[in-house]
Amino acid sequence: MHGARKRELNVKQAANDITEFGDTPGGSADDEICRFLRTSALVPITIAAWESGALFHVNEAAAAMVGVSAAELNGRSILEFYVDPRQREALLRAINAGGGSARSEVQLRRADNRRIWIKVEARRVFYRGALSVIAIGHDITEHKDRARELARTQDQLSRQTNDLTAGELAIKQRSAEAASRAKSAFMTHMSHELRSPLNSILGFSELIRDLHFGRDQVDKYVEYGGYINQAGTHLLALIDDILDLAKVEAGKLELQPSRFDLNEVLDECARMLRPMVQRRGLALHVTGIAPDPALTADRRRTKQMVLNLLSNAVKFTPGGGRVELSAQRTADQAIVITIADTGVGMTDSQIKLALQPFGRVAGSAASDPTGTGLGLPIVKNLIEAHGGDLQILSELNRGTIARLVFPAER
Repeated sequence: MHGARKRELNVKQAANDITEFGDTPGGSADDEICRFLRTSALVPITIAAWESGALFHVNEAAAAMVGVSAAELNGRSILEFYVDPRQREALLRAINAGGGSARSEVQLRRADNRRIWIKVEARRVFYRGALSVIAIGHDITEHKDRARELARTQDQLSRQTNDLTAGELAIKQRSAEAASRAKSAFMTHMSHELRSPLNSILGFSELIRDLHFGRDQVDKYVEYGGYINQAGTHLLALIDDILDLAKVEAGKLELQPSRFDLNEVLDECARMLRPMVQRRGLALHVTGIAPDPALTADRRRTKQMVLNLLSNAVKFTPGGGRVELSAQRTADQAIVITIADTGVGMTDSQIKLALQPFGRVAGSAASDPTGTGLGLPIVKNLIEAHGGDLQILSELNRGTIARLVFPAER
């Protein structure tokens, strides 16, 4: 009963947030928005009915992605183009869970039967009195193809390097070729990840700039300003991650070591993630070191590593699961921070992929559509910069154990 009441309040809140479009001189605001959505070439935009997926409005950019004209799409259901309609059901659930908005990756089938991958940012709105979804999309098919090509190349290289009889020279040559392809794939990934939040910023700022909801819709423009701020914040965090990764890999990251209480850092990380833990219905247990919790390391970077691994554990553990954060001092005086979960887990090949820059494991986008695939590579480089080691043990559908091993103090 409580859950049904909460969903009812969410829908009412969305209705209060979205004012019905009124009349404007020379025609209705609906007509103005319809013309804008059909003619804007900036980003693909659609408005579809919440339950049926019936398309109310489609601009030419969105129609071009599926190979059908905008006029032919009106009235048809977006579900006709989903390779797997369950992806749209998952998107709607994510919108409800995300307070009215969500990001996801979906696979569509074009009119010519070619399959494409689209990264979608979707929001719940009321349009012409009907509960609807407004979505901004971006074609990431090339990005997906390059990721698969890189994975195949790395797998081939791994198998080939096991056979030393082929000769060291041939191995080195193949390694150089793989590194070149990896660099190309990295640049493609980075370009895509930067473009996604930029598309959101441009799309929503254009709506505000041209006053497409009328001059008196201040609340609506404030709401869209908030969306622009969220996209900008995500973009800034992404740039920070890229700069961090570049610094560590170039050996130019300057650590600021100090002696601090590790238990305090663990508690701070747990407090920061408590709201996410509670929303997902998980149990989080923290166990510190006793009696001496002192660690000499870069405190800010240590906290960054723990937060990254702990947030991964929370995001990829289904409701009702358990996450444990603990630390211990070994017999040789090394300090080990352990993050264990009962989540979806990974295979050995998936672990290798996750440790590559922008290497996202299949299925992780649904659980964490905002992730960039940079977190684990950054953690690995940061702990190695401390002279330590990142250890990951995982079993599919059983959970993951990640350990940060700090060497004994010299």
